[in-house]
Amino acid sequence: MEITYSTDGKFAYCDGLRFCRDERTGYYLNAREHKRLHRYVWEKHNGEIPKGFHVHHKDFDKSNNDISNLELLRSEDHEKLHSDKLTEEEREWRAKNVIQNAMPKAKKWHRSAEGRRWHKEHGGRVFANLPMIEFVCEECGERFESKKQGSKFCSNKCRAANRRKTGVDDIAKKCTRCGKEYKENRYKKSKYCKECRDFVRGRNREC
Repeated sequence: MEITYSTDGKFAYCDGLRFCRDERTGYYLNAREHKRLHRYVWEKHNGEIPKGFHVHHKDFDKSNNDISNLELLRSEDHEKLHSDKLTEEEREWRAKNVIQNAMPKAKKWHRSAEGRRWHKEHGGRVFANLPMIEFVCEECGERFESKKQGSKFCSNKCRAANRRKTGVDDIAKKCTRCGKEYKENRYKKSKYCKECRDFVRGRNREC
């Protein structure tokens, strides 16, 4: 199997297919086959790549796609091998790529019909096998057990009490009687500040 390259190194040709170099990653990709050159070459010589394995360039040169320069490694070993050689610029690019591209796509998939179906089929099974962990309730101080990492409260009652106490749900409202701004829980259907509320209640009692 012969591989030839254009003089500028931008294109590689193999088996009548043209592979274009990705300037960011350095890999050569054929859009029609949706396959990178080094994976194409490996599969031509050895068959389908097993799940959980990557094809590695022994000399770390992605333009050297001869079969003698390729070897099969477990994905975790391959990723560790390359991460040890990353420059700071490459590390920053990878982190930014995860935030800008991978995370939004993952979030979209989890919310899709396919993602919800997967969680319904597998989520309960995974959760059932998690070990129980002991925590101390941040509201009442009682010890409790939960399978959820980072659990803070022993019950919904304590969780709600803590939210009320810390004012996490408080928002600014405007009193409909005096026009003064006051803070109140967003879920309370109040119309008056405390002073006006007391006044209205007192007047109602007199009536």
